[in-house]
Amino acid sequence: MRTLMIVSAVLASASAFGRDIASCSNPEGKGYFPQIGLVGKSESGWSNEKITGGLTKVTKIAVNEYDVLFVDATKEIISARQDGGHVMLLNRGEGVFSLLVVYPGTTAEVFTFIRTSSGKLEYLHTLSRAGEGVAITKASVMRGECAYINFDAL
Repeated sequence: MRTLMIVSAVLASASAFGRDIASCSNPEGKGYFPQIGLVGKSESGWSNEKITGGLTKVTKIAVNEYDVLFVDATKEIISARQDGGHVMLLNRGEGVFSLLVVYPGTTAEVFTFIRTSSGKLEYLHTLSRAGEGVAITKASVMRGECAYINFDAL
């Protein structure tokens, strides 16, 4: 009987973790590149940004532990956590939540997932990259559409 209870508890916790929370794609927006480091005067300023085929997924891996997986312009699958990022739930509300991803000393990103008042699912991605060893300093905001967002799975 005790073994059955332990197995049931493990299965219940396994179903709650390792699950996808959101899947979003094709972000586009604006980026700003100041004249610093590798960016010269002619390359500095505002730029349109778009990652065609870009994909962002959020997974819950344990209680209050999340990961952001993304396919970027290089078409590689990257885990924020495996890439050295610290991922934390920044805020949560009715039909909205944000994750903060910090790469110490270089980058901060905020991923905000939204169900609009008309029921549309979308996400916003803001980025600030600067610091020692950063070749290209950048700030950007991008928006993409989401196939699903499971707000109840947070």
